[in-house]
Formats: sequence, structure tokens, C-alpha cells
Amino acid sequence: MEIAEMLERKRIDICCLQETRWKSNGVCHVNSDKEKYKLFWNGQKTAENGNGIYVREPQAQEVLDIKIINSRLMWIKLRLEKQTMIIFSAYAPQTGESEEMKNDLWAAFSDTISTIPKSETILIGGDLNGQMVLTTWRFWQRRTECRWQPHRVC
Repeated sequence: MEIAEMLERKRIDICCLQETRWKSNGVCHVNSDKEKYKLFWNGQKTAENGNGIYVREPQAQEVLDIKIINSRLMWIKLRLEKQTMIIFSAYAPQTGESEEMKNDLWAAFSDTISTIPKSETILIGGDLNGQMVLTTWRFWQRRTECRWQPHRVC
């Protein structure tokens, strides 16, 4: 599979996908030339939205739990040595979608995070569709540094 080959080349252990547009939920094994990955995915009947999380073996054997919240939000719980980590894959509604849809996602996200013990580490991967506005340009030694500041979170 093309994605697994790219993950192998870049030496990526965990990768969150958004806007997968798959029609179901599931788990499958995906192999590249040298590496094996496990893909946990989440979709809906209309093949809209959707997301997934690739985890490289042998880390994939340490997945303790999977939770699908809705077609835009899911997480896996992964054991890492002496601790656990919750990895979210999130796909926020785009500009132009209804405020209700945006509010529903953020409410579900907030409600879900509030149930996770503070002792757990949380990693959020996704397309949160935030808008950024350039605020400052600095020039020195032929390098340009762009500083970005959040303008609006959908």
C-alpha cells in the first residue's frame, strides 16, 4: 500500500489520517516492503469524513483500546513502557459547515477528553481546520521566519 511505503521511508511509527471517506469501521494489517502496520479506521455509510490511525508493528500489539466517538473523531489507547497514551485522530468541519456541526464536534471532543484520567498522556493528530493569520515577518541572515498566530478555531 502506498501510504505504508511512505511511512516506512519516513520512519513514522504512528500516523493519523483524516477525510478517509471509507464506508465502515475496522482494523486491518497493511504491509510495506520491510515494515508491518496496523490500521484502525472509522467511517460512515455515506462515505463522508472518516479518519484512521496507522501504528507500526510491534507497537500495534500494545494497543489496549479503541474508541470511535463519531465519523470525525476516534482514539486508541497505547501502552508505552510504564505508561499509556491516548492518541486522537480528529477531523474538524471545514469553513462553510454549520456552526452546529462545529459545536457538536468540539463538545464531543471536550466531553471525551474530560473522561480521561490526568495521569494519561494525550496526543492529538488531525485536521482541526483552524485558520491562521500571518502576524510578523522577520528577516536575518538570508532566512525568513514566519510567525503564525491562531486567528480562529472552528
